[in-house]
Amino acid sequence: MPLLEVENLQVHFRTPTGINRAVDGVSFHVDPGETLAIVGESGCGKSVTSMSMMRLIPEPPGKIAGSIRLEGRDILALSDREMRALRGNDISMIFQEPMTSLNPVLTVGRQIGETLRLHQGLDQAQAEARAVEMLTLVGIPEPGRRVREYPHQLSGGMRQRVMIA
Repeated sequence: MPLLEVENLQVHFRTPTGINRAVDGVSFHVDPGETLAIVGESGCGKSVTSMSMMRLIPEPPGKIAGSIRLEGRDILALSDREMRALRGNDISMIFQEPMTSLNPVLTVGRQIGETLRLHQGLDQAQAEARAVEMLTLVGIPEPGRRVREYPHQLSGGMRQRVMIA
């Protein structure tokens, strides 16, 4: 069974001038252990495709149709609560520019910890310890110190790794 299966994905947006067909008929699957790269020119639908898989397209004005299955589960049929439980635990999205995704007034440890507390029910101390572990896993030097730093104190590559963590 594929890990991720997308069939005939269509994402359309209602605009004042009519329907914008941002994604129209995309299909692919990813088996366990495989990596898939979605490439293309600016405006071709890469981000809309990815955001659809996370159910981050607001309806309206957007409308998602087709089939998106993660480990056999129909993502489009899940309730908002079920989808929130899935995000961050089973499926995640790493945005291209981490400075627009990271909050500049919160430490990176607090931001990673917030996700862990929300999705895994950890308390503050457990979340900070796990944040240090995760920063270690993505190759951040001195992770015990870095959890107390702010995004602007890290290089672009380090901020990207924080997002992966």
